[in-house]
Amino acid sequence: MGATNCPETPRQRMIAMMYLVLTALLALNVSREIIEAFVLVEESLSTSVETFDEKNQSLYAKFSAAEMKNPEKVRPWREKADKVKKYAHSLSNFIQDKKIEIIQKADGKDAAAIHGRTIYSDSIESANNLDYGGVVMIGPEYNKAAYALHDSIDNYREFLKSIVDPTQIGLITSFENTLNTDDPPGEGMDKKTWETVRFDNLPLIAVITMLSKLQTDISNTESDAVNYLFKQIDAKDVKVNKIDAVVKSKSNYVFLNGKYSAEVFLAAFDTTQTPQIYVGKVDSSQNDDGSYSYFMHGEQGVDYDTIPVINGKGVYEATANRLSPSIEWGGLIEIPVPGGTVERFPFKADYQVAEAGLVVSPTKMNVFYIGVDNPVDISVPGVPKENIVASMTNGSIKVDKAHGGWVVRPLKGDLTGKKTKITVTADVDGKKKEMGSVTFRVKTVPDPVAKVGGKKGGRIPKTVLLAQTGVFAEIEQFDFEMPFKVTSFDVTANIKGYEVVEHAKGNRFTSAQFNLINKLRRGNKINIENIKARGEDKIKRSLSPLIFKLQ
Repeated sequence: MGATNCPETPRQRMIAMMYLVLTALLALNVSREIIEAFVLVEESLSTSVETFDEKNQSLYAKFSAAEMKNPEKVRPWREKADKVKKYAHSLSNFIQDKKIEIIQKADGKDAAAIHGRTIYSDSIESANNLDYGGVVMIGPEYNKAAYALHDSIDNYREFLKSIVDPTQIGLITSFENTLNTDDPPGEGMDKKTWETVRFDNLPLIAVITMLSKLQTDISNTESDAVNYLFKQIDAKDVKVNKIDAVVKSKSNYVFLNGKYSAEVFLAAFDTTQTPQIYVGKVDSSQNDDGSYSYFMHGEQGVDYDTIPVINGKGVYEATANRLSPSIEWGGLIEIPVPGGTVERFPFKADYQVAEAGLVVSPTKMNVFYIGVDNPVDISVPGVPKENIVASMTNGSIKVDKAHGGWVVRPLKGDLTGKKTKITVTADVDGKKKEMGSVTFRVKTVPDPVAKVGGKKGGRIPKTVLLAQTGVFAEIEQFDFEMPFKVTSFDVTANIKGYEVVEHAKGNRFTSAQFNLINKLRRGNKINIENIKARGEDKIKRSLSPLIFKLQ
């Protein structure tokens, strides 16, 4: 370009114009692979937001339940949690509004990617557009939604920090890092702001992904804040108001020739005062005030004896040398009290001695299916679940913390007669012991059924068919849930004696397919065939065709 005192020649203006056009073409040349990568990331972020929302709803439900039991104690913390919820949801809804606005500006008010307030990023038609994100979020005067969003995030971050005790350095630092709105480093012409680096001159799908990331950060910090507030309900409580004798055994169920082990201690004790713990038969006598005094029966060393005490806890061990449904034992805990006297607390306990056993049972069916979480209950009588380790061939098995069981994911079916086997080991008396194994069959999930508008074929009004968005696949009459996605299909019809076929990639009707349907009249048949679908098991499936007759 020429300076003010050096006007441009026509040739210079032509070169400058060509440069601008070339730059625009290069900017528009966003590869499809990049767009698809952004779609995957955006879908993952949207799922994360839903997961955090479910987790947060659970926390708010816990607040409500706790307040019903103790309103005066819980209410101040619940009111703070409600403020967090209101702040976070308002901010997240604002972001969702902007996402919808951007897509509607690009694809129109009836954009296929928008259903209510839900966004299907894989259906955004203008995903590679570089303008509309900046138009909505930045604006020509640099005063659009991104700047209001910047201020709102700052206010939300400072609000969260204000409700947290200043000693919670880790939590405060987490809020500052997660909700950071600082401008990136740079100077002069390279200087960018928090707003422009996220929303200016980027593909539309990238802007949507950035906004979803912010929603995830908001839900994440909401979860951290509400969880912190819930813990504060009992943070300053004094837990001890009663002294009781307690027997804690690793298990009340002991294998033959195994060892029974238990800890005996007071529920509240002073580690500077070592109690004396006796094991044997306990006698008692009633006092004048109606209370009871306890003492050991017989002679020490003959009828009863002490057990070692470590860190205030007595450790009792006995060898299980006979099978028995119940072996009882007990004694007294004796502890010094002010005044030079002692208090004695009786205790009783029992345990079983039995042969080793193993129970492995699927909770839904007697087979495992590929591509779905197969819930399994695994138990070894007398062994705590945390001491059980399970492994399997032909797949993976892991603990299901949410439901307290296990989840199996087989890799492939036993088409050649090979089945999967679950092997269980247990930690018994500090040693690993194999408890046995159980074999199961492995199958693929049955094929889903293709549907249009919930129908599998038959008579359908033309207007109803034209109102549908595409072909969907769902599995019927099956105990497991597996989402399926139609990957391609053909629409076939006879037009003036000629068979016309229009192909679609994905599950959405194309404009060419809609045009084909529009040409048909009442009584004409239309076939939807060559339907391909894929579920979470990644297996490609060919589904039965759909035959409709227009009304």
